[in-house]
Amino acid sequence: MDETSAMTECERIVAQGILPQSFFDEERICDFLVTKERKKLWAVGIDMLVRFDQVCRQHDLQYSLAFGSLLGCVRHHGFIPWDDDIDVFMPRKDYERLKKYRKTFKDPYYLQFPGCDNGYSFSFAKLRNSNTTGISYAFRYESFNQGFFIDIFPLDNYCPQNIDADIKTIKHLVAESSAFMRRSCPRPDENDLKKLEQFPVVRNGNEIVKELDQALRKYEFYKSDCYIAWSILTYDFKRLVFKKELFDDLIETAFYGHTVFIPRRYKEALTITYGDYMELPPVSERGAWHSKEIFNPDVPYKESLSKMRL
Repeated sequence: MDETSAMTECERIVAQGILPQSFFDEERICDFLVTKERKKLWAVGIDMLVRFDQVCRQHDLQYSLAFGSLLGCVRHHGFIPWDDDIDVFMPRKDYERLKKYRKTFKDPYYLQFPGCDNGYSFSFAKLRNSNTTGISYAFRYESFNQGFFIDIFPLDNYCPQNIDADIKTIKHLVAESSAFMRRSCPRPDENDLKKLEQFPVVRNGNEIVKELDQALRKYEFYKSDCYIAWSILTYDFKRLVFKKELFDDLIETAFYGHTVFIPRRYKEALTITYGDYMELPPVSERGAWHSKEIFNPDVPYKESLSKMRL
């Protein structure tokens, strides 16, 4: 038996030299206590990012840190203290090529694309660690992999002519997908019911995924000098539109002892999404961003799911 098979993921990460044991020490950063448990989540994320980076370099795939991960890397030289997961961008052509290398990610890593894993119908891909827990509570009765994750967002061509109608379509399909992934919950709460009532007849998940994929890739062959990250419409779309040159011109930077890619003109990219990105939020707003997820870096998601379904 492999010695690492009896270890938790964090123990394995230390044993393999990905991070030192001292990484897990609690510390206060920007008046926020970063606990050992949060450090464990960070460690699992860093380990997945290291593996993701290795595969991308091996196959000449372009990626960059994105959203809060880019902000944390620049402003905090690591994670935002109150953040927990990692986000990356990939131009659509590289995102599609990444699918060819799914089997390159061996256990415990699991590369998850919409429609490729037992009903997983998000609008973007995730890299999971199967020996950990990253469960979306609303989807706890689904059978797809729900290990802790890094999010992989495609950058698509931006066409401004029909943007309002296009975003309306994408939001509708994302909502339908969310309802589809709630369909098996025997005890839906008020929020679940509201989403399910919007779609009294839930289509097959593969149909939704196919239509959503077509909507996101609608302008794949359109000549554009801008990307849009509209697979996740958390922000107003204007904060998701970037000149292609920003994410096509990358530099390497240090991230907890490892080298990753960020835009050379990261200031410009961050300003588009966050405005004055160096300004910290009030202390009262420095809290967990994923309040509806169940995270556990020490327990495999299958074990967590089995207990939650009792």
